[in-house]
Formats: sequence, C-alpha cells, structure tokens
Amino acid sequence: MENGSKNKKTLTGLAARLGRLPSDKKRAALETSAALAGVSLRVSRKFVEAVPRAAKLLSADDLRLWGEVGRRLAMGSADVGAAFFADGVAGLKPVPENSRAAVFQICTRQLVLSSSIALETFRAVPEIAREVDDEQLLAEIFAVAFEIAQRSAKHSAEFLQHTPAVAAAIRANGDNGEVAAAAIALARQFAERTGGMTADLWSGLPDTLAKVSSDNAVKLLHCAGQFLEFGGSVTLHFVSSGGDVLGACESAFDDWTLVARTVARHGNAVLIAFLRTTPKVIAALTRNKREDHSQAVGRVLQLTAKIAETDAESALAAFKSSAAALRTVSLEQFEEWVETGIKERSGDSSKARRSYFALETRESNSRLQRARLGLPLEKVQSVLRMYVEALTGKEVEVAPITEIPQESRIGDGKTIYLPSAVAEFEDDEMDFRLYKVLAAHGAGQIEFGTFEKDTDGLKAAFTELSELYEATADQTDAFSLAGYIEDVQKGERALSNDEIAAEKRRKKKKLPKGSDYRDVLTTFPEPRLARKIFGTMENARIDGRLRGVYRGLRKDLDLMQKFLRENRPYIFDLPMHQVPFELLFQITMCGGATDDARKFYGQVVSEIEAIIEKYVAFDRRGDRVTTVADSIMATSRIYTLFQTVTPEQNQDAESEQTDDNSEFAYDDKDAAEAVTEDQVKREKPKEAKDVSDLFNAWNSLDDEGEPDELQGSEAWSQSEMPEQALESDDVAFAYDEWDRELNDYRVGWSRVIEKRVKQGDRTFVELARSRYRGVIASIRHQFQLMKPENLTRVNREIDGEDYDLNALVEFVVDRRADGRQSENIYTKKLRRQRDVAVSLLLDQSSSTARTITRNPLQPYTHPGRRIIEIEKEGLVLMSEALEAVGDVYSIAGFTSEGRRNVKFYVVKDFDEKYSEEIERRIGGITFQNNTRLGAAIRHAAHKLLRQESRTKLLIILTDGRPYDHDYGDARYAREDVREALTEAKMSGITPFCITVDRESEAELRDLYGDVGYTIIDDVLSLPERMPNIYRRLTS
Repeated sequence: MENGSKNKKTLTGLAARLGRLPSDKKRAALETSAALAGVSLRVSRKFVEAVPRAAKLLSADDLRLWGEVGRRLAMGSADVGAAFFADGVAGLKPVPENSRAAVFQICTRQLVLSSSIALETFRAVPEIAREVDDEQLLAEIFAVAFEIAQRSAKHSAEFLQHTPAVAAAIRANGDNGEVAAAAIALARQFAERTGGMTADLWSGLPDTLAKVSSDNAVKLLHCAGQFLEFGGSVTLHFVSSGGDVLGACESAFDDWTLVARTVARHGNAVLIAFLRTTPKVIAALTRNKREDHSQAVGRVLQLTAKIAETDAESALAAFKSSAAALRTVSLEQFEEWVETGIKERSGDSSKARRSYFALETRESNSRLQRARLGLPLEKVQSVLRMYVEALTGKEVEVAPITEIPQESRIGDGKTIYLPSAVAEFEDDEMDFRLYKVLAAHGAGQIEFGTFEKDTDGLKAAFTELSELYEATADQTDAFSLAGYIEDVQKGERALSNDEIAAEKRRKKKKLPKGSDYRDVLTTFPEPRLARKIFGTMENARIDGRLRGVYRGLRKDLDLMQKFLRENRPYIFDLPMHQVPFELLFQITMCGGATDDARKFYGQVVSEIEAIIEKYVAFDRRGDRVTTVADSIMATSRIYTLFQTVTPEQNQDAESEQTDDNSEFAYDDKDAAEAVTEDQVKREKPKEAKDVSDLFNAWNSLDDEGEPDELQGSEAWSQSEMPEQALESDDVAFAYDEWDRELNDYRVGWSRVIEKRVKQGDRTFVELARSRYRGVIASIRHQFQLMKPENLTRVNREIDGEDYDLNALVEFVVDRRADGRQSENIYTKKLRRQRDVAVSLLLDQSSSTARTITRNPLQPYTHPGRRIIEIEKEGLVLMSEALEAVGDVYSIAGFTSEGRRNVKFYVVKDFDEKYSEEIERRIGGITFQNNTRLGAAIRHAAHKLLRQESRTKLLIILTDGRPYDHDYGDARYAREDVREALTEAKMSGITPFCITVDRESEAELRDLYGDVGYTIIDDVLSLPERMPNIYRRLTS
C-alpha cells in the first residue's frame, strides 16, 4: 500500500508538472509518453521527468521527434532508452531552432542501422554547430546528411564527422560565402546521385581547399559537378587532382579539364587513370628546368587532348611520358615527336600506338632523340672517336646515349655514350666544344680508372663501407665491441684482445671478384642516393685529372665551367629536396658555389668544399693521384650530410625553405636577420639549358617515378602483379623485352631482382652423393682427363725453340720442287689452359613440383619424386664435374610473379668457392611461381659477360615452356625467349637448353632450335646425363 501510495504521489507530481506546459507541448508529451509506455514504463517515466526541461528548448514537433528517437532506442534496450532521456537535450542549445528537427530525423534514420552510430551523431551535433557557426550553412549540411542517411546511415555519420574540418578549411580559405555555397551545392548533387560517396568527398575537401584560392575553389567545385554524370568515383578524382593542377599551374586548368572531357568519351577506366596520374605528371613537369612551367604544362595537355580525340589510351601514355621526354628534348621537339606519332602511327594497332607514346619501345626513344635540334652526334661521331682514341691510346667506340645497355644504364669502359644532339649554344662551333668536353670526360673515365675492377682501393672502400652501413645496434654497442659478456656488472671480458681482433677480421666483408664501383655502392642503405652523389663526385675527379694531364683542355673546360655557372638557378627558386644536389654540383663542376648559395648555406658549402678538397680536388702540385675509390669515400661523406634527402622522397610536396624545417638552414642569427624581403632580389632566373644533365647522363638512373609505378598504359588496363619491395641485399635490374606485335623491344619492361637463396639443409646434397656415389667417381675421373697439360708442344710455328723435323723436310722438298715452301718450320711449347665460364640456370616454377614415378598402388612406400629434386641432383653432379675440371661456374635459379617481380636466386656466384654453404643453398632450392624465361636469360647473360673467359656457356635447365601472368600469349613468350637467346649468342655466349618436356617437342624446336637443346625422356636419368652433355659442349 505504501509503495502504491508513493507511485501515485510521484505520478501525480509528474502530471502536475506536465500540466504547466503549453497545451501543444503537453499534448505532444502525453502522446509520446503513452507510446513509450507501450515499450517500457521505466523509459516512459524517464521521458516525462525530462520533458519539463526539454520543453524549454524544443517545440512540440521536436518533442515528438525526440521521443521517437528514444522509443526506437528503448526497443533495442530499455537501459539505453532511459539513459538517452535522462541525458536530456541541453547539448542542443548551439543548434539553431530550425535545424533541430533535422538532427532528430537523421538520428532516427541512423537507428535503422545502429543505435551506437545514432547516439554518436546526436552527441557530436553541438560541436558541429559551433564549428560551422552559420545557421543557413548548418541547415544545408543537415539536409545533405539526411539525404545521405536515406541510403546509408553509416556514411551520413561519417559525413557529419568530417564537417568541422571542412568548415575550418572554408574559413581558412578566406571565404566570402561563395566557397561554402559551391561546396554545399556539390555535396547536395553528390548525395542525390551517389549517396554514401558524399562522405568521401567531404573527407578530402579540406586538403583540396588548402591548395587553392577561393576563386579557384569555386571554379573547381562548379566544374566537378559537371563530371558527376560519369559517376562519383570520377568526380572524387577530379576534385582531388584538380586541386593539384590549380595549385601547381593555374593557367593549365582549362586545358586539363578539356583533356578529361575528351578522354571521358572513351570510358571511365581510362578517365580515372588520367585523373589519378595527373598530380605526379604535373609535379614532374613543373620541376623541369628546361622549359617555362606554365607553357610546358599547357602545351602538353593540348597535345594530349589532340591524341585523345582518336585514342584515349595513347593520350594517357603520352601524358605520362611527357615529363621524361622533356628532360631530354625541348618543348618544340616533343611536339614534333607527338605529331610524328599521330601521323605515322594512325594505321597501327592500339597497342603499337600506346607503346610509341609511352616511350616503351626502342624505336620510339630513337625517334624522340632524332627530333632534337642542334649539332647531331652522327655528324661529328668519327672525329670525336679519333679524338678520344688519341687521348686514351685505346680503341674506343662513341655511341648515342640511347644505346646504353638498359640493364646497367652505364658505360663499360669500352664505349663512350654521348647525347644524340647538342643544342646548348645554338652555334655549331660552341656545341662541338661542348661535345669535346663531354667526350674528354668519357675518355677520362676510361683512362683514369672509373671502371677498374678488384683494385686495392675498391676492396678497402667496400670493407670499410660494409662495416659502416651494416653495423646493427648490437654490433655498435660499446660492451659488444669491447668483448664483454652479458653480465656487464662482473666487468669480465668474454674474449681476449687477439680473439676480438680475429672475430673482427672474420666478420669483415670482402669485395666479390670482378667487382667495380657499382658493387661498392650497393653497400649504402640508399644506393640510388649514393649513385647520384657518386656521379657528381666522379665527374669532379675526372675534371681535375684532365686539367692536370692535358693542359690544352683547360681552355675548353673553363669555358664549360663558366657557362654552367652563369646558368645556375637562384638557390631559393629550387624545391628544398634539390638544394643539396645543386650545392654539390656548383662546388664540383661550376668553380664554386654562387654568391646566393654561399650566403644562405655557408656552413653546408664549407663542409662540402672540405670533403672535395680532401678526396677528389685537382692537385696542382701533382703530389696526389686520385682514384675511383676516393670518389666513393667522398660519396660516403656527402651521403652522411645528405642522408635525410633521398630520391624516393615525395617530391610533390613544396617544402617551405625556412630556418626551422631544413637541416641546411643558415643558423647565423645576425646574418639571417639581415636578409629581408626587400634586400633579396627575387628575379626570375632565365630558362637555362641545364648542361649538368649531359655530364651526369652516363650515371643516370631515370629516378623519376616511384619504384612501384607501372609504366605504360597497361598500368591501369591490365591486372598486373604489384611491384614487390626489395629486401636487404636485393639488387634490381631493368631489362628490355621483345614484343612480337610491336616488332620492337619494350624498354625496361622486366624487373629482375637478384636475391640470395635461403639456406636449407646439407642433407639433400649428402643423400644425392650417396645415391650417385659410383657415377660421381666416374664423372670426376672423366673430367679430370679433360684438364689440359700445363705445357703442350705445338708444331709448324713461324718461330720457336727448335726445328720441327717433319716440317723442315717438307720445306727442303718444296723448295727444290717449285720454290713455294711454308716458313712454319719451328716447334715450341705453349702453356694452354681451359678458359671456360659456365652459368647453370635452373627453372624454379611451380610446374617443377610435379611428381613422377609414383606408384598409385603403393603411395607411401613409392611416393615418387618431384622434378625440382631431380634437377637439384643434376646440379650436385655438375658441381662435382666442374670442380674436377676447374672451369669457372655459377648456379642460379629463377621464378617470376609478373614482369615487375622476376626473382633471380644466386646459388653460387662465379667468384665463390664450392663449400658447405653452397651445398646448403642447393638444399634450400624449392619450386615457386612462374617462368619468365626471357628476363632470366638476359640477366644470366649479363652476369656471364662480365667474366673474362674466352668460352662462355649458358645452360638452361627447365621442364617446359615459358609462362607468366602478364607474358601475353604463348607465342609472345616464345618470341621473347628466342630473342633473348639470340642476343646472348650474338654477344659471344653459347646457350644450351636441357628440357624434360617431350610433349611439346615441336614448340621446343621452334624455341631453342637456333641455339641448341636436348630433350631428356627419362627424367630420372637427368643427373647422370648433364655432365656428359657439358663435356660434349666444351670439348
């Protein structure tokens, strides 16, 4: 009775409190409480308790909407519903009265998906209202959010979450209301057409607005609305990339929009590819020092639009390759190349046109270089060759730089690569003097040892840099280096001084045999950065050596130095990532840093000058002779100075060049304060033809573009495997690939990653030796007989140690008979040795996992053997044979996952001795993926050609035909492999293929017939037959 009395009093009190409300609000409260009572009496009571306060803020209709949100929450959980009403609506005070209904409607809609999302939105609304601080704008934002909620509750919540950032960006943009109106108009169109994608638009809008002015923002957003007909994804990319275009080159926006519209007629796939690639291409074009930025960007886009009229994919290819092309030719010459492609390629296949404009083929690259004006190389090539041979005293070839082998992109010490044309002075005589200087530098590289191998200096540099850059934290720990045990409190040495010294000697890395400076540069953590620095340091060393040895060259060298110096850009007009390299080039090749560079970066200039003076500077007294090892050590010092600036950094970001955010900042306070905006004359530098590119071309790496960016139109149109990141000690190489449809090579198409095989167990090799014990003994005996004797008597020589009696008798007889006798009447002893280098290339594709000789009735006792295991046994027997005969050899395996991920596993290199470690590597060989055979052959041939042996043999061990994800049809693969084998044969290598696939004999004959092959029917006999095949090839 007591409890009933209390409840009665409480309800009476609540009813009395409701009675004091205005009639419309009282009616709304009673109706809502009755509806809530049908769900939960407790929730209804909480509502009635909260109504008096809520009614002061909410209208009658808002009370009903508020109650409906609570009712739906209570249907899921009475506790949540009760807590919602207990919290009240005081937080909605910042929300204008005309927007509160929209808040409840949005939350009601979101409750369909999730109560938690609805509650988060309700709690976030007050902060959103405060950030927007514009009643009309807030109402429109809520209207868009409600439109989105009709389709996606989740995305409507995300849209509102991003709203404060958008509001802040609009304020920061200096908005007068037009930007906000344009943004809301676009968001409304987005919501009506795409629903949830409006949240994506809203999330990226702050970044876009930060790049552009308010007028350009309005222009961009209006244009973006017109692209909604192509879909939300296209429009999102248009807004993002359009902001980059307007920020980098405002005048080019209309041309860019025209290209987008033209490309859109050919489908969304190529349109999105164009929009996505725009920021990178525009950034690269604006970094081009050869041309006026706005003019170059605008003209490139106009040419792209012209191509897109008939072929959008080719237009995309031309657009993407434009920056690389304009680094080597002028804008007019690029235009001529494009016009030639449009005219001459109109009847070709779409693939041929794309490849031409993407600069993927050798013919396309050659045509671009032929478009260059000025003094052509072919006109002075013979004169320069004689000039270089006179300097070096050696036979040297002079060739266009476009013919540098793609796999190395560098000279070999036998050929000097020069630009196809020089037009820096617009005067043939001066251009020829520049050619002479470039040729002299190339000759200096040969004469002064740039390409030397295995020198003491290189070995010392390799060892020192390996220790410097490969030391781990544990290795550099003071106690570790001192030889202490883990319990350092005892202070006892774990090793004696002699033992410590021996341990350090053991850990020292040695330079592999046949290595040059390129192998030493791989020790750096960022080899690309090191190589870029090294190119400049080596140019400085060669320049100094030329001045010392050939004094007559100084006049021409001084002329080029003066020209370079006069055309250096103002140091503050360069992006921050280019400043250190510009300083380095000025000091090494321009006679010293310019006044502005020295003024603002005096400390860094002084440090660079000290390094140059110590390692590579021209010694006028002639007391010191610098070597390539000195350039490498200087590179290490400069690398340490520049280590935070790498080619892989995002060069699209414009770094502010202030004292606070650069390691090269000038830290002399007085001097810094003395430099004011009025005192610094920011004259626009004249557009210089940067000859520095010509001096560094021999060491170029084509670093533009991210490593994982796929080249050519296939980057977006085909499902290629993504480029895999390099692991520690991996080295990547680029190789051309033959395309039968184009009848040309695709330049740098395959990426081969040279890796070390993960070590396995020696058990496999030991079992193989046990299995073939008798065969191995026979093989070793036979191959030892193939070893030639050290001295061999040779008869019928023109001179020698003694007379050849048989030849002498014939001499006398012939003289008496007709007087026509041979003068070869002597005999002598010659030291003759086998001079053979062989590379064994093993197919590790997944097809080698196939099991053969398995007994289906006895699967456990006779499980059969995999082909890869039999091939490995063949390697074991071949190693025994080659060790017996003493031939130089290497073992490698390969597999592939698309053209960007051809893995080349080095089991044993030419300079390595056969050891237990090699045996463990053989044991670690396993099957993997596909067979991109052409790329593997090219890399094996590249390594084999570095050997000095007279006879070079490449033996390919495979179980079938080439195949890869993106290798095209079977004929494409066969043609590429056949071309790779032909290339190897023409370079002096004898290729030979051993296969176990009898089923495709006709195809194999077509594939390998020109170079030699054999088919082994009985796979189990492969190990025994391989040494016999090798003996026939080398006898």
